[in-house]
Order: sequence, then structure tokens, then C-alpha cells
Amino acid sequence: MPGQRFRYMKTLSALVLVLFLANAAFATDNASRQRYISIEKLEKNRQFRIKLRSKGGYQAYCMKMFFENKDKDTCFALVEAGRRLKSVDSTQQDIFIVRNTYAVIPPGTKKEFDLYGFCCISHNKSPKSGSPFKTGYMEGKDWQTIANLINDNAFDQSAIQSAVWAISNNHSVSSIGRGQNDKNLALLKAVAELKKVEVPWYNTSYAQETGRVFSNKPKMIQGEIPYQLAYESAVTVLVKDEHGTVITTLVDESPAAKGKYVFYLDLEIAKWRDGKYECVIIQDGFKILETKTFEISRVISEG
Repeated sequence: MPGQRFRYMKTLSALVLVLFLANAAFATDNASRQRYISIEKLEKNRQFRIKLRSKGGYQAYCMKMFFENKDKDTCFALVEAGRRLKSVDSTQQDIFIVRNTYAVIPPGTKKEFDLYGFCCISHNKSPKSGSPFKTGYMEGKDWQTIANLINDNAFDQSAIQSAVWAISNNHSVSSIGRGQNDKNLALLKAVAELKKVEVPWYNTSYAQETGRVFSNKPKMIQGEIPYQLAYESAVTVLVKDEHGTVITTLVDESPAAKGKYVFYLDLEIAKWRDGKYECVIIQDGFKILETKTFEISRVISEG
């Protein structure tokens, strides 16, 4: 018993030490980051020269910051997640920064830094390489909520872009893909909460067009619908519009044994009108097992 008590106290002491060191490191990291000053404030100081240029493209590390420090002290510069960089060319997209960049510029030096951001004007052209940008401004609360979430997580780039457009241009939340093993689910839920809509069970994908970053032409609706059969039955799956008219029959009286199933909806909707639709799973021609609603919308805002 004394030996067990000693081992327990030894383990507890080690755990306390680990927690203490972790908290100390966190506190030190926070304290060191407090030295960093926003580029919006630094650019007002003549000792610092800041230039922002596009690397060409509109996603991820698509921006570059050139920083010259003429001061006698090291400069600690911050490009914040949540900042909107303004394109000088109004036909090109602004870039919304979604990852903090902590830049250290020694005295009397010039340095370059890549910045991580995404387009936030979906109908504009992609910035050309070398296009100048202004430091812009910090966006509103909802934008910053999404930026901070992205800053702290490794979401897919396509999901990040769709999330930004959902906030900036009112794109459908269903355009945000869940990703493999629901990798992007936290992002999807956050945007849905901000927009006060239900988390969609389906994903909307769009047609690709040369010369445009976003076509606004819905192409596919995809999703999973679980259902269960209590006995051997004939299964029908059809899609109705909001008036109850059957638009298409996907499965027609297909025999199936008792058990649990998942219907994988993979529906081409390029020529369908905007509106709400229902995917309905029917047993033996009369019993409705599941009904799932999806919406097609081409309505977006200017951003």
C-alpha cells in the first residue's frame, strides 16, 4: 500500500508539473503575441513601408506583404484573421484574411510574407499577379467569428471559400461540403447558426466556367437519406416540387428485403427552376418512409 501511494503521488506530481509548464507556455505565448501591432496602425508610421500585392489567384496563400522597417527597433506586425484587404482595382476581388500572420521585421530590413485569405466578392474577377491592395479594414462580428474558426482549424479550402461566400455574398449554406469524415462539419454548423438556418443534409455543387471563379449555376444536389424497412417491400424514390408535382422518379417499385438502408441522392438539377423540392421514399406505393427537403437558389448579393 505505501508503495502504491508513493507511485500515485509521483504520477500526480508529474501531471501537475506538465499542466504548470503548459499554462506557463500558453501565458508566455500570449504575452509575446501582445507585442504585435496591426498593419492598419503601423502603416500610419513613416518608419514603416507596407505594400500588399496579389500573387495571382483568390484562395489560400494568394497575397504577399512587402514590409520595410526603417526604424532602429525590431517591428512586430500582425495581419489579423478577419481583415478584408481592398483591391485597388474595383473589378477584382477583395481578399478576406482567415489566418493570423505574425511578422517579425528586424531594424533596417525588408521582408516578405505570404498571407492566407479568400475571395469575398464572388462575381468579380480573380486578382492578377502583382495587383495592388490596400490594408482595408476589420470586417463585422459574423465575419470575424468565421475567420477565427478557420484560423484554429484545418478545413478544406473549397469549404472555406464556400463559407466565406455564404457570409459575403449570401451563397447557400448547402454549398459548404462536409468533407471526408465530416472534416468541415464545424464550419458548416457555424455558418448555418450565423445565418439562422438549419444545417443542410445535402450539398449543392456548381458548374465550372472558364474565366469565372463562380458561375452561380447549380449543377448537382447530393446527400444521404437513411431509411428502414420492417419487412420485404417495394421501394419508390421520387422528387416533387413545392406544388406536389412529381418532377422525377429515381427508383420505381424496386424490391428490397427487411433491413436498414441509405439512399444516396445524386441529382443533376442544372435545368431546374429555383424553389423548394422534396425527395420522398415510399414503401409499397403508399407508405411514406422519409421526406427530405432541398432548395435550389440562384439569388446572391453583391458583397
